[in-house]
Amino acid sequence: MKTYVFLADGFEPLEVFAPVDVLKRCGAEVIMVSAGKDLFVASSGSQKNIIKADVMLSDIDYKAADLVIIPGGYPGYVNLRENKEVVDIVKYFLDNDKYVASICGGPTIFSYNNLANGTKLTGHSAVKEELSKNHIYVDVPTHIDGKIITGVGAGQAINFAFKIAEQFFDKEKIEEVKKGMEII
Repeated sequence: MKTYVFLADGFEPLEVFAPVDVLKRCGAEVIMVSAGKDLFVASSGSQKNIIKADVMLSDIDYKAADLVIIPGGYPGYVNLRENKEVVDIVKYFLDNDKYVASICGGPTIFSYNNLANGTKLTGHSAVKEELSKNHIYVDVPTHIDGKIITGVGAGQAINFAFKIAEQFFDKEKIEEVKKGMEII
């Protein structure tokens, strides 16, 4: 199972690293992709943690992946939803019945770009109105509608990560990882 996690300046660290960690523990190949000008990407807010992505967006073979993840964090999610290449990849995944996961402000990639209209989505309360324009906003921590997985924000990042993992890995593997992380 191959996953690309898109990064842009202003990403939320928990919303990136919770799914990266959980999916890797399950055995997935997880690749962090910079949608910026170089491999170094700064997190949101006052933290400004600098991380090094694995690869540049222009260097990926997105058709070979099973999942793409659009994290939140401001202005990271805005940078991603306004990036034509990222949007085109999300469109490809939607058109080809592949998984797209997004959390916090990330689900606005759908509303901003008029994608998957009518889909049930959740997201951060700050973007509820925007998500409600063309979609059905559901007030739950995580939600799955077909192959679209959404989450509300950083406080639910681990639950979001496991909701993703459950789509690709069996119950035994999920329980093994949860036990290793002291969740159960």
